[in-house]
Amino acid sequence: MLSSSKISVIIPVYDEAETIHSCIANVRECCGENFEIIIVDGSADRSTLSAVEDDKVVLLASPPGRAVQMNRGALKAGGDILLFLHADTTLPRGAGSLVRKALSAPCATAGAFKLSFDTSSRSMKFIAFLADLRCRIERVPYGDQAVFIFKSTFHELGAFPEIPIMEDVEFFQRIKNRRFEIVILKEAITTSARRYLATGPLRCALRNTFLRFLHLCGIKPATLKNMYSRQEKRS
Repeated sequence: MLSSSKISVIIPVYDEAETIHSCIANVRECCGENFEIIIVDGSADRSTLSAVEDDKVVLLASPPGRAVQMNRGALKAGGDILLFLHADTTLPRGAGSLVRKALSAPCATAGAFKLSFDTSSRSMKFIAFLADLRCRIERVPYGDQAVFIFKSTFHELGAFPEIPIMEDVEFFQRIKNRRFEIVILKEAITTSARRYLATGPLRCALRNTFLRFLHLCGIKPATLKNMYSRQEKRS
Protein backbone atom coordinates (compact mmCIF):
# COMPACT_ATOMS: atom_id res chain seq x y z
CA MET A 1 0.00 0.00 0.00
CA LEU A 2 1.34 3.41 -1.00
CA SER A 3 -0.19 4.97 2.11
CA SER A 4 2.41 3.12 4.20
CA SER A 5 5.36 3.52 1.83
CA LYS A 6 8.60 4.66 3.41
CA ILE A 7 9.88 8.11 2.42
CA SER A 8 13.60 8.86 2.29
CA VAL A 9 14.18 12.58 2.86
CA ILE A 10 17.52 13.44 1.27
CA ILE A 11 19.12 16.74 2.31
CA PRO A 12 22.25 17.87 0.42
CA VAL A 13 24.19 20.37 2.54
CA TYR A 14 27.21 22.65 2.36
CA ASP A 15 28.06 24.71 5.47
CA GLU A 16 24.55 24.44 6.92
CA ALA A 17 25.49 23.78 10.57
CA GLU A 18 23.35 26.70 11.73
CA THR A 19 20.18 25.55 9.97
CA ILE A 20 20.40 21.77 10.13
CA HIS A 21 18.82 21.36 13.58
CA SER A 22 15.66 23.23 12.63
CA CYS A 23 15.57 21.37 9.31
CA ILE A 24 15.65 17.96 11.00
CA ALA A 25 13.02 19.05 13.53
CA ASN A 26 10.74 20.23 10.72
CA VAL A 27 11.04 16.93 8.85
CA ARG A 28 10.26 14.94 12.00
CA GLU A 29 7.22 17.11 12.71
CA CYS A 30 5.80 17.08 9.18
CA CYS A 31 6.56 13.64 7.75
CA GLY A 32 4.53 11.58 10.22
CA GLU A 33 5.61 7.95 10.31
CA ASN A 34 7.78 5.61 8.25
CA PHE A 35 10.45 7.94 6.94
CA GLU A 36 14.20 8.36 7.19
CA ILE A 37 16.45 11.40 6.99
CA ILE A 38 19.67 11.26 4.97
CA ILE A 39 22.07 14.21 5.13
CA VAL A 40 24.80 14.38 2.51
CA ASP A 41 27.59 16.87 3.23
CA GLY A 42 29.71 18.15 0.35
CA SER A 43 31.98 20.43 2.38
CA ALA A 44 35.63 19.61 3.02
CA ASP A 45 35.38 19.91 6.80
CA ARG A 46 32.06 18.01 7.12
CA SER A 47 30.95 20.75 9.52
CA THR A 48 27.23 20.10 9.02
CA LEU A 49 27.59 16.40 9.78
CA SER A 50 29.53 17.28 12.95
CA ALA A 51 26.67 19.50 14.09
CA VAL A 52 24.01 16.77 13.85
CA GLU A 53 23.12 15.33 17.26
CA ASP A 54 20.27 13.03 16.15
CA ASP A 55 21.68 9.50 16.00
CA LYS A 56 18.77 8.27 13.87
CA VAL A 57 19.80 10.47 10.95
CA VAL A 58 21.90 8.83 8.24
CA LEU A 59 25.06 10.90 7.67
CA LEU A 60 27.02 10.71 4.43
CA ALA A 61 30.12 12.51 3.16
CA SER A 62 30.33 13.33 -0.53
CA PRO A 63 32.28 15.30 -3.09
CA PRO A 64 30.70 18.76 -3.53
CA GLY A 65 27.90 19.34 -6.00
CA ARG A 66 24.18 19.21 -5.32
CA ALA A 67 23.49 16.58 -7.98
CA VAL A 68 26.37 14.37 -6.81
CA GLN A 69 25.21 14.66 -3.20
CA MET A 70 21.57 13.89 -3.98
CA ASN A 71 22.52 10.88 -6.07
CA ARG A 72 24.72 9.54 -3.28
CA GLY A 73 21.84 9.92 -0.84
CA ALA A 74 19.47 8.16 -3.24
CA LEU A 75 21.82 5.16 -3.47
CA LYS A 76 21.72 4.84 0.32
CA ALA A 77 17.96 5.37 0.61
CA GLY A 78 15.83 2.58 1.99
CA GLY A 79 12.49 4.15 1.12
CA ASP A 80 10.18 3.59 -1.82
CA ILE A 81 9.81 7.36 -2.29
CA LEU A 82 12.61 9.93 -2.46
CA LEU A 83 12.03 13.51 -1.29
CA PHE A 84 14.87 15.96 -1.95
CA LEU A 85 14.91 18.86 0.49
CA HIS A 86 17.12 21.94 0.79
CA ALA A 87 18.35 22.62 4.32
CA ASP A 88 16.88 26.14 4.32
CA THR A 89 13.43 24.93 3.27
CA THR A 90 10.59 23.90 5.60
CA LEU A 91 7.88 21.41 4.75
CA PRO A 92 4.17 22.02 5.42
CA ARG A 93 2.31 20.02 8.04
CA GLY A 94 1.37 16.54 6.88
CA ALA A 95 3.99 16.60 4.12
CA GLY A 96 4.46 12.84 4.25
CA SER A 97 0.77 12.17 3.70
CA LEU A 98 0.60 14.80 0.96
CA VAL A 99 3.46 13.18 -0.95
CA ARG A 100 1.99 9.67 -0.65
CA LYS A 101 -1.45 10.90 -1.73
CA ALA A 102 0.01 12.76 -4.72
CA LEU A 103 1.88 9.70 -5.94
CA SER A 104 -1.16 7.46 -5.49
CA ALA A 105 -2.96 9.34 -8.28
CA PRO A 106 -3.24 7.44 -11.58
CA CYS A 107 -0.05 7.71 -13.65
CA ALA A 108 1.65 9.99 -11.08
CA THR A 109 5.40 9.48 -11.01
CA ALA A 110 6.93 12.58 -9.43
CA GLY A 111 5.97 15.95 -8.03
CA ALA A 112 6.80 19.02 -6.02
CA PHE A 113 5.30 21.53 -3.62
CA LYS A 114 4.23 25.08 -4.40
CA LEU A 115 6.91 27.69 -3.68
CA SER A 116 6.76 30.36 -0.97
CA PHE A 117 9.39 32.45 0.83
CA ASP A 118 10.00 33.23 4.50
CA THR A 119 9.33 36.94 4.10
CA SER A 120 6.30 39.23 3.82
CA SER A 121 8.00 41.25 1.08
CA ARG A 122 5.58 42.04 -1.73
CA SER A 123 8.29 41.60 -4.34
CA MET A 124 9.09 38.11 -3.03
CA LYS A 125 5.39 37.18 -2.98
CA PHE A 126 5.16 38.30 -6.60
CA ILE A 127 8.24 36.25 -7.53
CA ALA A 128 6.70 33.20 -5.83
CA PHE A 129 3.45 33.77 -7.75
CA LEU A 130 5.30 33.91 -11.07
CA ALA A 131 7.34 30.84 -10.16
CA ASP A 132 4.18 28.90 -9.37
CA LEU A 133 2.54 30.02 -12.60
CA ARG A 134 5.59 28.99 -14.63
CA CYS A 135 5.77 25.63 -12.89
CA ARG A 136 2.09 24.78 -13.44
CA ILE A 137 2.31 25.69 -17.11
CA GLU A 138 5.66 24.12 -17.85
CA ARG A 139 5.44 21.19 -15.36
CA VAL A 140 9.16 21.47 -14.59
CA PRO A 141 9.64 22.28 -10.88
CA TYR A 142 12.91 23.51 -9.41
CA GLY A 143 14.87 21.79 -6.66
CA ASP A 144 13.89 24.31 -3.97
CA GLN A 145 10.27 23.08 -4.22
CA ALA A 146 11.05 19.84 -2.33
CA VAL A 147 10.71 17.54 -5.34
CA PHE A 148 9.73 13.90 -4.83
CA ILE A 149 9.66 10.76 -6.97
CA PHE A 150 9.40 6.99 -6.76
CA LYS A 151 12.86 5.57 -6.12
CA SER A 152 12.46 2.96 -8.85
CA THR A 153 11.63 5.65 -11.41
CA PHE A 154 14.50 7.85 -10.22
CA HIS A 155 17.04 5.11 -10.92
CA GLU A 156 15.29 4.07 -14.14
CA LEU A 157 15.78 7.64 -15.40
CA GLY A 158 19.47 7.56 -14.53
CA ALA A 159 19.37 9.83 -11.44
CA PHE A 160 20.23 13.53 -11.54
CA PRO A 161 22.73 14.49 -14.23
CA GLU A 162 25.93 15.34 -12.36
CA ILE A 163 26.33 18.82 -13.77
CA PRO A 164 27.13 22.02 -11.80
CA ILE A 165 23.75 23.73 -12.36
CA MET A 166 20.28 23.01 -13.82
CA GLU A 167 20.37 19.36 -12.74
CA ASP A 168 16.76 19.64 -11.53
CA VAL A 169 15.58 21.16 -14.82
CA GLU A 170 17.27 18.51 -16.96
CA PHE A 171 16.00 15.69 -14.75
CA PHE A 172 12.37 16.81 -14.85
CA GLN A 173 12.64 17.39 -18.57
CA ARG A 174 13.53 13.70 -18.87
CA ILE A 175 10.35 12.87 -16.97
CA LYS A 176 8.30 15.08 -19.31
CA ASN A 177 9.90 13.49 -22.36
CA ARG A 178 8.76 10.09 -21.09
CA ARG A 179 5.24 11.55 -20.66
CA PHE A 180 5.18 10.66 -16.97
CA GLU A 181 2.77 12.63 -14.80
CA ILE A 182 4.28 15.37 -12.60
CA VAL A 183 2.06 16.52 -9.74
CA ILE A 184 2.36 20.10 -8.44
CA LEU A 185 0.76 20.34 -5.00
CA LYS A 186 -1.26 23.36 -3.92
CA GLU A 187 0.38 23.19 -0.48
CA ALA A 188 3.54 25.28 -0.23
CA ILE A 189 6.98 24.75 1.20
CA THR A 190 8.67 27.81 2.71
CA THR A 191 12.19 28.47 1.55
CA SER A 192 14.71 31.09 2.62
CA ALA A 193 14.74 34.34 0.66
CA ARG A 194 18.30 35.08 1.84
CA ARG A 195 19.94 34.81 -1.57
CA TYR A 196 17.27 36.92 -3.24
CA LEU A 197 17.49 39.59 -0.56
CA ALA A 198 21.30 39.62 -0.64
CA THR A 199 21.40 40.05 -4.41
CA GLY A 200 18.21 42.08 -4.77
CA PRO A 201 14.89 40.31 -5.55
CA LEU A 202 14.40 41.71 -9.05
CA ARG A 203 18.04 41.31 -10.02
CA CYS A 204 18.12 37.74 -8.73
CA ALA A 205 14.86 36.79 -10.50
CA LEU A 206 16.06 38.27 -13.79
CA ARG A 207 19.42 36.52 -13.48
CA ASN A 208 17.75 33.15 -12.88
CA THR A 209 15.37 33.67 -15.80
CA PHE A 210 18.25 34.65 -18.08
CA LEU A 211 20.29 31.60 -17.06
CA ARG A 212 17.31 29.35 -17.72
CA PHE A 213 16.89 30.93 -21.16
CA LEU A 214 20.56 30.34 -21.95
CA HIS A 215 20.17 26.74 -20.80
CA LEU A 216 17.28 26.29 -23.22
CA CYS A 217 19.53 27.73 -25.94
CA GLY A 218 22.07 24.98 -25.28
CA ILE A 219 24.71 26.85 -23.29
CA LYS A 220 26.81 24.38 -21.29
CA PRO A 221 26.04 24.04 -17.54
CA ALA A 222 29.68 24.79 -16.63
CA THR A 223 29.43 28.14 -18.40
CA LEU A 224 26.13 28.91 -16.68
CA LYS A 225 27.63 28.02 -13.30
CA ASN A 226 30.52 30.42 -13.88
CA MET A 227 28.08 33.19 -14.76
CA TYR A 228 26.02 32.43 -11.66
CA SER A 229 29.09 32.43 -9.41
CA ARG A 230 30.32 35.75 -10.76
CA GLN A 231 26.96 37.33 -9.99
CA GLU A 232 26.99 35.89 -6.48
CA LYS A 233 30.43 37.40 -5.78
CA ARG A 234 29.26 40.83 -6.90
CA SER A 235 26.27 40.82 -4.56
